Amino acid sequence: MNLKHYKTILATSHGKILLLGIVLVIFLSGFILTFYFIDSTFANKISAMVIANIAVGRVPSLSLGYASELSHFWVIATNVYIEMTMVTLLYATFVFRYQNIVQMNYLDSFFKKIKKYKIKYTILFDKYGILGLFVFVFIPFWMTGPIVGAIIGYLIGLRDVTIMITVFIATIIAMIMWGLLLDELITFMNMFNSSVIWFILVLGIVLFLAIKLYRR
Repeated sequence: MNLKHYKTILATSHGKILLLGIVLVIFLSGFILTFYFIDSTFANKISAMVIANIAVGRVPSLSLGYASELSHFWVIATNVYIEMTMVTLLYATFVFRYQNIVQMNYLDSFFKKIKKYKIKYTILFDKYGILGLFVFVFIPFWMTGPIVGAIIGYLIGLRDVTIMITVFIATIIAMIMWGLLLDELITFMNMFNSSVIWFILVLGIVLFLAIKLYRR
């Protein structure tokens, strides 16, 4: 694949979404590295949330943020940022793979699962369209969320702009609601010994990972 071909791909709407994702990754990396020189403790907390979200999901990441005594703004904003970054990167990657523009066999199993979920939720998406996509991203069921929702949005023929806006709004609302719930839970647990909080948090993450691996 020559340079001209790459430029042609990146000039498409999906290519621009991929570029946006790359820019978001660069900005987040620069932000964290900068804060390591300003406030390393804060940078460590943000880094921990990033890793937790990517590895096990939003709930453990949000819980970790609140347990680390970060504010609502930083906990919710960081998690929304992470998920939208992953959406842009994986959405564009899926489209290029779906169109046979690139070959990424290691992601094929993940994409096949998404196609199965598209079939499973056909009635929801065909009947309600954008609203169906919003609900799919918003509700906290297994294998629902912004990445899967965005890709299914493409499979049912929604426009890129419509998909990104719908996913972004649904993710923000869902994250705020999860954040408020988990913050109240952490506040309640603060009445107990702090070691108890971390034990429950770690136990929750381990159980979440165990369920995730079992379902795979």
